[in-house]
Amino acid sequence: MRHYVATDELAVLSLTIADAADSLGVSTASVRNWIKAGYLVSTERGSITRDSFHEFIEHVAGQEKLVARANKSQKDSHDHGALSLRYRQILSEKEFDGDQIGDQYQASLSNTYRNQEGIYYTQDWIIERFFAHLPEDREGLTFCDPCCGSGNFILAALEQGFTAENIFGFDIDPVAVAITRRRLFERTGFDSPNIQCADFLETSLQAGQPPFDVIFTNPPWGKKLNKAQKQSYAVPFAAGNSRDTCSLFFHAALSRLQPTGYLGFLLPDAFFNVAAFTDVRDRALALDIKALMDFGKPFPGLVTKAKGIVLQNQANRNEPICCEGLTETTVRTPSSFQQNPKSILNFSCAPEEAATIAHLYALDHLKLSNHARFGLGIVTGNNKKYCVASPQAGYLPVYKGADLQPGSLREPSTYLPADFSLYHQVAPRELYQAPEKLIYRFISSRLVFHYDTAQSYFLNSVNMLVTEPEFPITGQQLCQILNSRVMNWLFQSIFETHKVLRADLGALPIHTRYFERYDEFDEARYLNFLGIEEIESGGYCIKKSGESA
Repeated sequence: MRHYVATDELAVLSLTIADAADSLGVSTASVRNWIKAGYLVSTERGSITRDSFHEFIEHVAGQEKLVARANKSQKDSHDHGALSLRYRQILSEKEFDGDQIGDQYQASLSNTYRNQEGIYYTQDWIIERFFAHLPEDREGLTFCDPCCGSGNFILAALEQGFTAENIFGFDIDPVAVAITRRRLFERTGFDSPNIQCADFLETSLQAGQPPFDVIFTNPPWGKKLNKAQKQSYAVPFAAGNSRDTCSLFFHAALSRLQPTGYLGFLLPDAFFNVAAFTDVRDRALALDIKALMDFGKPFPGLVTKAKGIVLQNQANRNEPICCEGLTETTVRTPSSFQQNPKSILNFSCAPEEAATIAHLYALDHLKLSNHARFGLGIVTGNNKKYCVASPQAGYLPVYKGADLQPGSLREPSTYLPADFSLYHQVAPRELYQAPEKLIYRFISSRLVFHYDTAQSYFLNSVNMLVTEPEFPITGQQLCQILNSRVMNWLFQSIFETHKVLRADLGALPIHTRYFERYDEFDEARYLNFLGIEEIESGGYCIKKSGESA
């Protein structure tokens, strides 16, 4: 007799892919890759069986990378309860060093805790740069830091002319809030009720919340929120597809800002150039941006760059934006950013170079996003387990990013079992076996392409693209364009990244008509065709006269 499982029983026996991902602390794509590799068993309802999930945790994750990560997290941890008690004791004492306690508290937090909560307290020299873009008279204005931490922005606002009664702060860490209130009291004698232990995102969803004249903050960077939480904030704040915590706080702050009020955020580099933040960049560009600032890498132990944005809550009038780089300050117009792919805020690019970028996009061109198929390299899930250094029966040679040079490929030094069912992720075989394809380094700040006709395989430090049959130039010709100095300059000037992403490649202008006029690629002739020339700085400018497309 066939046994039918009731709906309630099915729910008990299965687990959704999203819930499995949350439990393991990975993406849903990783869970789907483990299903494909046979580690997890899917059900007809688009879930996985609980038995396979528990088996995976006990026998696979326990022996491979997931448990290693978990063990690392356990080693890098602190007892937050004990830490809170210690700092509450310090705060109860009469002797109090307000200038140091915030730094001391942050230093007591484990790296794991700071990464999960997105906690990186802002240095004074960074904070000062934000206030430089406000009106001089601030006495009657209200100031708010939605993520005040131990109060560095709050104390700076006091020094910059805001009255203590007009300063507001929010944070979900009760110890940090207590430190901020005590620091403010030590300076002013005012025990402020406006510094609250509360979630700014949650309070901003409530009706009747007061608006502020100035909102400056360093929001949590990449704090872990599940899909449902992101949805609950993204919809009411009209955040679109930009759903990182930085974006959510940005949109929430705009909802609490007075008309003509000022907003200033310290943000990770990704906010300014990664596709996931396109919607929030569009929102910012619709307003009057006053300044964009580069702070380099100011947080010890964090490789991410930090940048700032200050804007006024009024419609974009296309007025000049002050672009403060690490070594020099320039001026750009909002339209020079709006014309970029995905509205990228590449403010380190000089105005003359921005004009060259606009010129290159104005010329007749094609984009690979419409004319190519892309594929990722093989994700084994455990290279140490599967990779060997010499040929063996049943193994295939595979290439790594280090094996690629512009237009060439080293001899293989790595071999994998030919059974692709072993691996977490493998692109469709027809892409690997295409008569011609381009393979390129994935982790790289420059374009490194090789024209492959040998049906090569490679690991995920290498990706590939195969152009559609109607694409008007050969793979060899496309490879020459993509490896050119000018295309590398264009890629670096727009995207400012250390990863060669499919979306970024797809957005580059490919000027195929050059090969209607010339049979061979020549860099100097290509520049002349484009109507540009190289300048001493290594950048490019529009040619005043000469042959052009």
